[in-house]
Formats: sequence, structure tokens, C-alpha cells
Amino acid sequence: MAAVFAYGSLTAPATITEFVGRPVTAGRDYTRARLTGWSHSWNVCTDNTTNGSVVYESPADGTRPPIQVLFLTIEPGAAVEGVLVLMPDDGLPALDAREGNYRRISVDVDGFGPVWTYVAKPESADRARRGVAAGTARIRKEYLDTLVAAYANHDGIQAPWPLPAPVVGLIRIRR
Repeated sequence: MAAVFAYGSLTAPATITEFVGRPVTAGRDYTRARLTGWSHSWNVCTDNTTNGSVVYESPADGTRPPIQVLFLTIEPGAAVEGVLVLMPDDGLPALDAREGNYRRISVDVDGFGPVWTYVAKPESADRARRGVAAGTARIRKEYLDTLVAAYANHDGIQAPWPLPAPVVGLIRIRR
């Protein structure tokens, strides 16, 4: 079994189910956890000005805005509340593929010891910071809604405010 510390959209029970491979139960498949020495950050992105495997379009007119679409990550800091997910080892490659802008690292979660988590790849963090500084970064409304709903399932996990960029509706296109 693999243990993964989740702090963003992976905390959603439906997403956990996808990677565990069966309906999940709190306490058996996932449990609340705290990671000391790390904090939430919005410093990972998909750069919509490049031709990646995922792009975003405006729902109003189908155009592809020249923006950086931000996502949550963690960076060295105080502490982060999240969820420890237990999943089959053979589920990790699919999770790695899902987390394309991130790299998997080992961290020590309070009370659990070493587990896996995902942090921004340096190049993705750099693009996110440049987008925020230039005013071209955006947060996808659908992603933020997923985070807020996922956190509501886990009493006490606080949404990462303030937001560093405007929130907009975008359609995700996988190529």
C-alpha cells in the first residue's frame, strides 16, 4: 500500500475513489492529517500560452486566453491540513500522470511518518510566479469549487485564502 498526503482536489472523496479503485470509507481509506513545515501556495500552473496536453478555453466564446491557470501546491512554511490517502502501490503511476505539473516527493506527516505528496515542478512554479507578477494568472472557478466542496467533507480543513489572482470560468480541454 502507498500513503499519499493530499491537500487539494485529491481530498475529494470521488477523486480518492478513482485512485483507490473502489468506493472509499473515511478512517479506512483516508484520514485527516497534518504536514508540519509546509503551507499552501498557488504557485503551480498550466501555461495556456503553450501547446501542452491540457489547455483552457473561455466558455463565452471558445477562445484560448493567454493566461496561466493556477493550482494549489505546498511550499516550505508553517503547516498544512489535509488527508492521508491509502491506495494500492500500482495506483501511483496513474496519480503521477494526473499530477503533470507536480513531482512526487517523500515527506514526514505528523503521526504517520514518511508518505508521498506532490509539489510543484520548479518550471511550473516559475511560470505561476511570472503570471501572478504580470497579472495574467487566473484561478479556474471549477477547480476552486472542487476544492471548497472537498474541504467541506473534512471538517477543519480551511480553504487557502487569499487568492492571488481573479477567478474565472474556463473549459478544460485534454488533447
